[in-house]
Amino acid sequence: MNNTKTWACLLLPLWLSSALHAEEMTSHGSHVHGEATLTFVLDGNEAEVALVTAAGNIVGFEHQPKTAEQQQQLQQQLQMLRSGDWFVVDTAAGCKVSSHDVRSEQQDEHQHGHTEGHTEGHTEGHADVYANLQLLCQHPLQLKQLQLALTTLATGVETIKLQWLIDGEAGAAELNKNNNQLKLR
Repeated sequence: MNNTKTWACLLLPLWLSSALHAEEMTSHGSHVHGEATLTFVLDGNEAEVALVTAAGNIVGFEHQPKTAEQQQQLQQQLQMLRSGDWFVVDTAAGCKVSSHDVRSEQQDEHQHGHTEGHTEGHTEGHADVYANLQLLCQHPLQLKQLQLALTTLATGVETIKLQWLIDGEAGAAELNKNNNQLKLR
């Protein structure tokens, strides 16, 4: 029996449950400015990177964009998250983003067509950004470290609370601008 798959099968539902709980909590205003929560899971040749943080940390504001410049800033930052440019894995692992789900509650409010007054009541101080990226790695055993550039590309992010599950081993770390690498193996 493969220990990695056994651990992944046991811990993945717990991780998914905690990720959903974190999303539910942050959508009700429990986020922390300057802080992001990141989960990294590697199972076989598939990896997932999941990020939750206050929109102000990524975009610079939490209200619905009010100007063309703010709309452009929101779209640029969401595209940066979709691209995966905010993290680096070992080139030898041959990992590529295979799919992504990136969204901002600022965008959600706009798409649902709420009025300006109603939007301000919800997103003015509590909008969050969610990014889930799936990676397909050709040589996952070569994946030895994860480096985060998020504190450079999104200057509102000062601390990243990271949880990981790799080859049946789970752990946690806190990263920042001066300490932005996690050794995976």
